[in-house]
Amino acid sequence: MNKIISDFLPALIGVLVGGILYFSVGWWGFLLIFPYIGGCVTLGILVGNRFKGAKKDIGRRIAILAISPIFLVFLGLLQRENLQIEETVFYGAFFLSSGIFTRVLIHYAVAKIGGPFIWGRGFCGWACWTAALLEWLPINDNKTIPPKYTWLRYPVLVVSILIPLLFLWSGYDYVGRQIDPARGKEGQLIWFMVGNGIYYLTAVILAFSFRKKRAFCKILCPVSLVMKPSCSYARIKKKPTENECIKCKKCNELCPMDVDVMGAISNGLSVNSTECILCGQCSNVCPVGAIK
Repeated sequence: MNKIISDFLPALIGVLVGGILYFSVGWWGFLLIFPYIGGCVTLGILVGNRFKGAKKDIGRRIAILAISPIFLVFLGLLQRENLQIEETVFYGAFFLSSGIFTRVLIHYAVAKIGGPFIWGRGFCGWACWTAALLEWLPINDNKTIPPKYTWLRYPVLVVSILIPLLFLWSGYDYVGRQIDPARGKEGQLIWFMVGNGIYYLTAVILAFSFRKKRAFCKILCPVSLVMKPSCSYARIKKKPTENECIKCKKCNELCPMDVDVMGAISNGLSVNSTECILCGQCSNVCPVGAIK
């Protein structure tokens, strides 16, 4: 019974969050977005349950791919809402000047700041629209990214914030071009297309160059840095079971984020790394069931 409840919990949470936001804000889209995302996560879990070992990950990969149209098509193209960092700066400025907390800011509050206190970087593992493509690239290797490259995310984050700030400083009509629906938000659509195009292009190049699907996440993705502070206090983490770790290193070898899972589990500790995306591959491949 507990297993059934845990499997359907994402769907139930999606319905609950969607309903709360709908009655709080009044936008019908919340009744679609959150129940759909939660339902896809539950579907991914149920599909994964039909397989064993590393093959269980097919469920999560299906879920993240199924979720991506919500962000790219419904929100990005149809609603013309760009959920990347650059647009959040514009909406942050709009909030400071008007007091209006918009849907883009709600996304960041739930997925990137508040949510990680509960599920860490689970959004990265199950709902990121950039990773949705990367997860299906024909790359079988999972090479470790040298630490000397991972610091590059920090200047990327700084640039991602500075660019819209420079536009604001120059007198750019961000309200008219980015936010006002009466004017079609054509500026926001352009930023959405260009920004995501850059992300996808660099992500694919890095994946093949480093022979690792999520090389972009480790090297250039600035969003991970936004999530890290709250991830440090995440309630949901990979933990050891009562079974003893045999230090076979399979969990570390298959971890897409180069987390030292074995180091934590073998010492009876939870995986506290803010790089963990809760993909579950470590527990999928553990031959003695030492990870839950």
